[in-house]
Amino acid sequence: MSEAKKIVIPCSGIGKAFGTVSREATYQLTETGHQEEYRTVCLPLLVAGNQDAIDLLKKSKVYTIDGCPKKCATLSVERTGIDVTMEVMIPKVLAKNTDHKPGTVRDIGPNGVFLAKDIVNIILEEGSD
Repeated sequence: MSEAKKIVIPCSGIGKAFGTVSREATYQLTETGHQEEYRTVCLPLLVAGNQDAIDLLKKSKVYTIDGCPKKCATLSVERTGIDVTMEVMIPKVLAKNTDHKPGTVRDIGPNGVFLAKDIVNIILEEGSD
């Protein structure tokens, strides 16, 4: 498998339904049908300054999925000196389709899965080459 040139960084959002949605969207991109093009890097590796993770991001397009206005994923990438190619803010995506409100952090339910798919579609349509 060739090295992906697009890296998706989801927010951590531990204990938050939007954090689970961000990770679900990342899994959909990196494990279901788009794995040749997209990979992910663990956000804590960036926060910890892991040079291998930073080097990978330097030679890739970077897409962040943030679950709240704190923008932890985006800001963590930017703190490494790397520009974010595209940032997706989950509340803005949900505002366009309120029927896709996720359930709980443990079970985002079908609506949360649909919200994750909305995010995937935005990245594929608006963030493509």
